[in-house]
Amino acid sequence: MTRAAEEKSRSNLQRQLASQILRYIRNNNLAAGAPLPEMRLAEEFKVSRTPVRAALEHLASQGVVDFESRRGYAVAQSAAEISAVPASPDTFDDDALYMRITTDYVEDRLDTLFTEADLMRRYEVGHGLLNRVLQRMARDLVIERNPGHGWRFALVLKSDDADMGSYRFRAIIEPAALLEPGYTLDRARALQVRRDHEAILATPRNKLAKIRLFHFYEMNAEFHELIAAGSGNGFLLQAVQQQNRLRRLLIYRWPYPLERIIESCTEHLELLTAAEKGEMEWASTLMRRHLELAARVMSEPGKAPVNQPRGAPAKKRQ
Repeated sequence: MTRAAEEKSRSNLQRQLASQILRYIRNNNLAAGAPLPEMRLAEEFKVSRTPVRAALEHLASQGVVDFESRRGYAVAQSAAEISAVPASPDTFDDDALYMRITTDYVEDRLDTLFTEADLMRRYEVGHGLLNRVLQRMARDLVIERNPGHGWRFALVLKSDDADMGSYRFRAIIEPAALLEPGYTLDRARALQVRRDHEAILATPRNKLAKIRLFHFYEMNAEFHELIAAGSGNGFLLQAVQQQNRLRRLLIYRWPYPLERIIESCTEHLELLTAAEKGEMEWASTLMRRHLELAARVMSEPGKAPVNQPRGAPAKKRQ
């Protein structure tokens, strides 16, 4: 690899890590002043300390983190105040390759067992880009190292039954999470989730269609994990997180209708409002209705979205 190619690969990794660190701050609801140890971040993202330090320096230049010689790096803005760094072309390349690999697998164009050399030839991509994507897929539990050589996809059913089975499972556990004793919503994290959803709803339709599907997936996953986390039940949260990882693999088998994205954001906000008011039974009902609607769109992707599934309760009167 030439020196120029090495520098480009290093720069791409640093930008990706900067975005991951921002997500880490938000997901852990870190307050201003919270330390960001380089070693801990390096272990979290499975990289060396050098690119982590470069990513932190980049975030420090933007005022997101602070640096002091004695303390090291620390959060400068609270999780609720941080806005996401705009996606770079390199991030788009990562997302696009991730999508191509997962789509080829679920549509039986890619074998369960594969090597990096196989994918480099198939997709005509460099080792740096491919390695980033494979490491990301491994963190998502979509793939795992094959004993001895190469990689293998996790044991995930590639059928419509898998999609619907996932929704049925979620319809059992996610409404129940809202009814757990002592349910406590993370208000700071909820505020950021609300802002993200409102930003989508405020986006003109012609521009909304150009936003990458990965963005909708990440925002949706963050919402459902926020709701599950409020239960204080680690088993429920772990189950939702695992479902989100599996859905990452299955979701690209069909185009998500734009109208359903808008409806989904609206439903999320309605549910979030109920949870913020402490109306947990109503929030649980809204969650079940939301999942039923999403399942119907999944089973009938060619049809227009519906406003209310059969048998769903009428909207609560104020």
